[in-house]
Amino acid sequence: MKIFGLLIVLMLNPIGFLNNIYCQDCSDFYKSKNCRAENSEGFKLSSLSRKYFLKVGTSVTYEVVFYGGNEIIIKCCTEDDFYPVRFKIKSSENGKVIYDNKYNNYIDNLNLLLDHTEPMAVEISIEPKNKNVKKTKDGRVCIEMAIYMQETYKNAS
Repeated sequence: MKIFGLLIVLMLNPIGFLNNIYCQDCSDFYKSKNCRAENSEGFKLSSLSRKYFLKVGTSVTYEVVFYGGNEIIIKCCTEDDFYPVRFKIKSSENGKVIYDNKYNNYIDNLNLLLDHTEPMAVEISIEPKNKNVKKTKDGRVCIEMAIYMQETYKNAS
């Protein structure tokens, strides 16, 4: 009976099931050589880090809260053939762009030192230089926003 119920759920929700399959492809992506942040000794990989199976030419936005008193490394990465990754950091309050790596030669990481807690949005897109790159079967590739943190001083707000 339980198996029958599971089959019905899968038949009624095939799109959700397929999305889970795609997400599993990216589950250990942060361990790849592309996603390791340089000079991150002493930093901890934050639970704010995110993985996504993104369609080339689209973007995804993550809302995050960066806490004051921390040094932060944001590292955005993807599969080899799909660089560069473009990321923008925006104010969550007014949407103003604070940083855009497009104007810094698409650097894939950014170090921040915040003295106060700040909610921000990180928008990520894939803009491959080689437009003739062989796309994946469904046009999507793994991307990751790895966030590393190290406390710099106590009692920041």
